[in-house]
Amino acid sequence: MTYMFAAFLLSLIFSAFMIRFNLSATPTERCSHNAPTPTAGGLVFAIIFIGFLSYLFFTDPLVKIPLVYNYLISACLLLIVSLYDDCKPISYRIRLITQLVCALLLVMGDGIIESPVIDIQSESVLFFQKILTIFTFLSLINASNFIDGLNGLLSLCIMITLAYAGLWINNYAPLLQMHGVLIAAILGFFVFNFPKGKIFMGDTGSTFLGLTLGFFALMAQSHYPVSINHETAIFNKGFIFTLLPMAFLWFDVVFTLIRRVIRGEHLAQAHRDHMIHILFDKGYRHIFVTLLYAFGTILMGFITYQCHIEQISFITLLGIYAVLQAIFVFFVFKAPQRQSK
Repeated sequence: MTYMFAAFLLSLIFSAFMIRFNLSATPTERCSHNAPTPTAGGLVFAIIFIGFLSYLFFTDPLVKIPLVYNYLISACLLLIVSLYDDCKPISYRIRLITQLVCALLLVMGDGIIESPVIDIQSESVLFFQKILTIFTFLSLINASNFIDGLNGLLSLCIMITLAYAGLWINNYAPLLQMHGVLIAAILGFFVFNFPKGKIFMGDTGSTFLGLTLGFFALMAQSHYPVSINHETAIFNKGFIFTLLPMAFLWFDVVFTLIRRVIRGEHLAQAHRDHMIHILFDKGYRHIFVTLLYAFGTILMGFITYQCHIEQISFITLLGIYAVLQAIFVFFVFKAPQRQSK
């Protein structure tokens, strides 16, 4: 709790400083604000978390593993490039190459998505798992960046997700501490970001959160309670369950990209085609949209937890999610236009 309080307090102080520093973001096509607003606020919670994890790495033998070391290098590299991008936009190729290097570093640190039912001794299977891990991290980093379009949306959903993820870590104290410190650090930033939007996390924060959520999912694999059902899972449940609470947001990204491919539009170009933007453009206030997705994250976290404690099967979980997602998509596209935001 001491670490969490310190992280929250430092985040409050440095977020306020970042607002006064006033590194303003010019509104882009996918932004929901109209006036230049201080950005790169994600630098605050990123530095706090990296500093805390570095402390754990050098003081706790349980944390001194290749995956953590390589994550720290990856996070710093991604942070530098993303911060530069917030200050002076750089090409998408440079950003993608940086993200690829970060993903490769994690794989080199023995960070791969595990599959309990497959013999990992097979070289071809191991190669597939490495490619899958790289692809997943590229997807998480970019998806987090894409959906960071409304005040508090990504930060609130990440905090809820991390709170749930602590329920299936099997009492591994260092990882629980990591979750707690990052939640506290994000919360200090969140105070200024939602609902008034005095500062935004920028690409600096959104890409960092995507990378870090994937890192937490990899760490959770080694500390997920072993059960009969776990051993027959196609992919490690610790990894899958860490990401599942944000299923509505991940679907938003995939669904939007598919629609843009069908229309022959450039995938990397800034746009307002996400369902979060559709609701906002229909006149629903950003507070409503953010809280709606936060409620979806809470709901999916609860359903995931029911699967974790084996009250429902994973197939049942997917069925419930599919129904809820279909209802949500119907609501988004059929919701009436409101007069004012």
